[in-house]
Amino acid sequence: MRAAAAARCAEGEAAAKGLRFAEALAAYRAAIATDPSAACVSMARARMQDLEAHAEGGFAPLARLEAVRRDPKKAADLAEIEALARDLEGFPPGRVRAEARLLVAEAYWHALKEPERSIAAFEAAAQDQGGDKVTRALALAELWSLRKQRGEVREALADVERDPTLAPALLVLVKKAVLREQLREGAIAVLAVLAAAGAAAMARLLARARDVREVPGLVLRPGAAAFALYLGGAGAALVRAHGGGDGRPFLWLGLGVLAILAMGRAWGLWLGTRRAARALCAAACVAGVLAIAFLAVERTDASYLEGIGL
Repeated sequence: MRAAAAARCAEGEAAAKGLRFAEALAAYRAAIATDPSAACVSMARARMQDLEAHAEGGFAPLARLEAVRRDPKKAADLAEIEALARDLEGFPPGRVRAEARLLVAEAYWHALKEPERSIAAFEAAAQDQGGDKVTRALALAELWSLRKQRGEVREALADVERDPTLAPALLVLVKKAVLREQLREGAIAVLAVLAAAGAAAMARLLARARDVREVPGLVLRPGAAAFALYLGGAGAALVRAHGGGDGRPFLWLGLGVLAILAMGRAWGLWLGTRRAARALCAAACVAGVLAIAFLAVERTDASYLEGIGL
């Protein structure tokens, strides 16, 4: 009995290798029925269940897909992939159609270097209601990777939000990425405004100065410079000493604070000592430091942002 079951298993494997899936399914069923305790039966049962889940269209779609998937040359050939993309539109709803869409999308992206076509194929795979959830979620995750590579995080959010229940964890991740992008844009805008105001203040001071060599000493006090450099250097040293993390965010923060302090001093000398002017100067400096701190972390080691929910 066991020998007969093993023979049926071997027949099933040979048939599956030859893309004769109906024959393979029958052989696996026969093996299980012949001797349920045979060593090959657990494998046969798994193969049988997988084939039953991909049996739509009498196995013709599966045979078409596997003919491409099992051949690396076909899977990287534009004509073959385009032909599969056309053929799969005629497949009945089911797992095979979604998996074929995923294969086409990955081929367009990696082998054929056509990301625009890949995006459309990933979207189709993720939205294919006939496919199983794992395949659809994988398509969505791959689409996110491609979108992120292209800097299209807002477009990725729209993709994920079409079916928020498909990949909830991915939805949270993409929302964080969009928030980071918005914060980055806001920080750059803040610094651009402050830089323009600082340049205007410096130009005013230079125009009024009797000796332009005095201006650097007016806007950059030794104590402020020492504080900024200590902030950057000590922060970086502490990070390296306790776990070997990335100290670059602290170095950039120190340099940025140094620039903000210089600009703040220039604004103060320009605007005078009025209370409203000093309050405005202080608020601008705080906004500038926050913007620099965010960019210093986000542009060097964004993993630090995860600790504050970003």
